[in-house]
Amino acid sequence: MNGDFESILRHDLKLPADRLSVDVSLDDAGFDSLAIVELSVLLGDRYGIDVSDTDIKAAATLGHLDQLIQHKRDER
Repeated sequence: MNGDFESILRHDLKLPADRLSVDVSLDDAGFDSLAIVELSVLLGDRYGIDVSDTDIKAAATLGHLDQLIQHKRDER
């Protein structure tokens, strides 16, 4: 995972560092519905990208979510 994404997960969303690896599912990482909404808003505010709640929920793992975010950032 890239450092920005991991920082968001640890510092902004307060997810436990020991659960954060590329092959972990969002549920296993500690995501709940509030964290999904918070991440969507945060990505829009911080990076100016639109990643919907549905897009986030569709990511199978943190690695897939990281790739999605990078793709959206590269499209800008």
